Amino acid sequence: MLAQLVNFVIVVVILWWFALKPLTATMKKRSDDINQGLVDAEAAAKKLREVESEVKAKLQTSKVEADQILDNAKKQADLNRQENIAKTKQEVANLIKKAKDQIQSEKDTMVAEAKGELAQVVVAALEKILAGTDAKDLDKKYISKVLKDLK
Repeated sequence: MLAQLVNFVIVVVILWWFALKPLTATMKKRSDDINQGLVDAEAAAKKLREVESEVKAKLQTSKVEADQILDNAKKQADLNRQENIAKTKQEVANLIKKAKDQIQSEKDTMVAEAKGELAQVVVAALEKILAGTDAKDLDKKYISKVLKDLK
């Protein structure tokens, strides 16, 4: 029985030394690796939440900036449109004034030509009427004076 007890102790020591001790060390290492993995996973999840918060903040900031850019673009477009309208109105007013001036100039020219032609017709008519009278020179001077006064 003592031999069995000694054999049992020797087998237990050999098993402990060659099997249980390495198995315990491997299990401890795996346990430590699992714990480290859990810590790393928690850190990664925390980092992910932080990054998501930063992304949301940047997206919000970008949206605000985009809205400001759009508002500025709309305001500038309205300004440009108003400037173009004012410029066009000024050009139209200038064209109208130029046309009115041209019409007035042509009217003045036509009136002057008409007066000249009328004076020639009157002189010719009076010459024919007064052709039989002796005061021909006197009448021509008088007619010329009257026509000059009409002009």
